[in-house]
Amino acid sequence: MILQALVRQYEDLAERGEIAPPGWGPVKVSYALEIDGDGRLLRAISVKTEQVSGKKTALLPQIMDNLPAPVKRTMGIKANFLWDNAGFLLGVDTKEKPERIARCFAASKELHEKLLDGVDSPAGRALKAFFENWQPEHAATDPALQDIWKEITDGGNLVFRFNGAYIHRDKAVRAAWQRHYETDGDGPVMTCLVTGRSGPVETIHPAIKGVQGARAGGASLVSFNAPAFCSYGWEQNLNAPTGKYAAFAYTAALNHLLADREHVF
Repeated sequence: MILQALVRQYEDLAERGEIAPPGWGPVKVSYALEIDGDGRLLRAISVKTEQVSGKKTALLPQIMDNLPAPVKRTMGIKANFLWDNAGFLLGVDTKEKPERIARCFAASKELHEKLLDGVDSPAGRALKAFFENWQPEHAATDPALQDIWKEITDGGNLVFRFNGAYIHRDKAVRAAWQRHYETDGDGPVMTCLVTGRSGPVETIHPAIKGVQGARAGGASLVSFNAPAFCSYGWEQNLNAPTGKYAAFAYTAALNHLLADREHVF
């Protein structure tokens, strides 16, 4: 009943244009990486805005709407498309082990080259060239990053800009993500317990943000993470089969509600 109510809430919000469509969502972003047509990094631009935090005003990450929906990260390495932290987009991180960060950048490079292959727009070609040519081992001495090295590697999210515009707003690039989102998924075909429709189900649901006491990466409303919770040989969330649309919708609705801190206890 809770999941069904949240899906209905998502659909009501979507009908009023107050929430992103499936596959998209809001993301907190700290910097934009400006690149040229050959994929060279020109500069890193702060997109933080002055916001009230407690009783003070501070420069905080800007919430950008309609970016590709974030992946759910547990122990594995999964990259986000068009945005992420410096470990994934630049292959640099001052806190993680170099071997892991190398794998993070490799995952991001593979994803972007795959999705941008054949994208016929200057922005798409520029971003593909960036991942083909960027060398993480030279990042610390790159003129575009030297003055803000500490800020760019503090874990905040980054996006890309080309020719004065955000690449995640490019129509051809967005279409590439939409095709990927609608066809991606390795879950078995089952009946969704929320919608009653048959189709691929999500083994790991998107994260719930803003839950007090939860990990920074987010909490899970539906989770089976120990053998004692599982049955009939199913693993993870296949014990409560939820279709891709329903999993996105209920988490998007709950994240939308939690983002309104004036009405959260």
